Amino acid sequence: MKKAKYIILLAVLILGFSSCSDFLDLEPQGSENSANFFDTQENGVRSIIGIYDMLQLDEGAGPDGQWMGHHHDFFLSDIRSDDSEKGSNDGDYAAMWEMLDFTMTPQIGFASDFWIHGFWGVSRTNYALDNLPNVTWSPAVRDRLIGEASFMRAYFYWYLVRAYGGVPLFTSSVKPSDFGKVKRASLNECYKLIASDLTKAIDLLPERGTIPVAETGRVSKGAARALLARIYMYQIGTDKESKITWQQVYDQTSAVINSSEYALLPNYAKLWETENKNNSESVFEIQFGVGTSDLAPASIGTNFYNFQGNRKDDSGWGFNNPTPDLVEAYNVTVTNDPRLSCVVYGESFNNGILYGAKKKFDRNEQGSDWLNRKAALPVKPTQAKASDRNIKIIRYADVLLMHAEACWYLSKFDEAKSKLNMVRNRARNSTYCMGYAEGKMDYSAAPTFVNLPDITSVGNQLLQDIWKERRLELAMEQIRFYDLVRTGRYFAVIDNEKNIRRAPGQNYGLGVKAYKQFPSIKANGLAKSIDGPNGNKVPLMPIPQTEAEAWGLEQNPGY
Repeated sequence: MKKAKYIILLAVLILGFSSCSDFLDLEPQGSENSANFFDTQENGVRSIIGIYDMLQLDEGAGPDGQWMGHHHDFFLSDIRSDDSEKGSNDGDYAAMWEMLDFTMTPQIGFASDFWIHGFWGVSRTNYALDNLPNVTWSPAVRDRLIGEASFMRAYFYWYLVRAYGGVPLFTSSVKPSDFGKVKRASLNECYKLIASDLTKAIDLLPERGTIPVAETGRVSKGAARALLARIYMYQIGTDKESKITWQQVYDQTSAVINSSEYALLPNYAKLWETENKNNSESVFEIQFGVGTSDLAPASIGTNFYNFQGNRKDDSGWGFNNPTPDLVEAYNVTVTNDPRLSCVVYGESFNNGILYGAKKKFDRNEQGSDWLNRKAALPVKPTQAKASDRNIKIIRYADVLLMHAEACWYLSKFDEAKSKLNMVRNRARNSTYCMGYAEGKMDYSAAPTFVNLPDITSVGNQLLQDIWKERRLELAMEQIRFYDLVRTGRYFAVIDNEKNIRRAPGQNYGLGVKAYKQFPSIKANGLAKSIDGPNGNKVPLMPIPQTEAEAWGLEQNPGY
């Protein structure tokens, strides 16, 4: 069995190593085992590398040999929002239709893949955190590794909580005797553990500027603060028991801003090219490299980009396509926002040009008239499912916008507009995407005019403007669904975009192929939701049936 039993399998293996002495009454010489693995600093570092490796794992076989399927963040966060369509052809990966329409069941494999990945990550972090406090080598190195493991445990629990709500909490490696005896923690209890881990990480991690170039990509104090701010924002809107305030969000984003470790990349278009990974705006991104395999465990690349590429030119599978609603949000005829060129490409945009060449497209192999430009690659990798482009999780623009929102709730309106307009200013001074002009692979193409003036609104309109800027700036970056849920707008927005606007006679999209309508999406989703604060409804995935039965877990509502 895969899923949470990975944790138990690891524990069994560890016990298997250590129990040798019970039978033989001697210590194996010249070999590593669970009792001596952490005796060396090198192995301590390896234990952390193993956790980073979990971030990279797109799909693959687990320790029991069973398969863990795809679990990209954009499945849950873009496709379930008003920003994106499922994509590809209608029959491919049909489970996504069930996910989107809230008709999936606990038996479906799709529900398991996120659970497996999250708890596998938790198990690796717990193995490190069980052993690192007792090592006798360099205290400075030890503390940094504990900080990294604490960050990662928080990240993986956040990954689980977003999808499933409260989950079982494991703060040490699971013993076989624990199997089936650990119940679900409340949502609030999960958030408290996540915050505790990130607070520890903030104390122990170095600032980004002190991390050697050879260690680029390892998490920093700023990454821990930014992740904590993001989680606080979501907790405020989803956890009825929460005592978290916007002041706490403000404090964390202020610390990141005041550290002077980060800066907006001057040209928005350059953010999305492989050569600019880990740039000045990068707060936390998952690292990938060029390898000789596209399957775990040997792969060090990602299938994230192949999943979203153009089927017609054999650069991918065509999933996660921007919606007409998202394209309309840029209001191109008025604003001419250059960021849109980094969000969409396709036959009906810029003459179908991508990276300087006119491409072929097949609308029957797409879910909308556009594909995701932020996921486009200039050249198909040798290993199609193993791109070396990183995945951005948090960037500095998001920190500024989180800060602006916290400022609004704290009545610091001038400060809110100051940070908001830093993002706007960068947008209006950016070029179109790389290779926008046919025959050129550069950033020479730029709009002749851009109408993105500074935001000067007041009152509730300012909050609306902050939310809209988050959508425009962070489009197709696996954030939109969570922004809608935490602000209580999700069901009204998704029903409007996936149902009302698509009703017969509404002429939604005006493309060559009608957009699929979901008349029951709101009712289905509300039935699968828990209550959040202020009347918010928080939709959840089903807990995998095998896990619910094996551990005696209460299933989520509606499943």
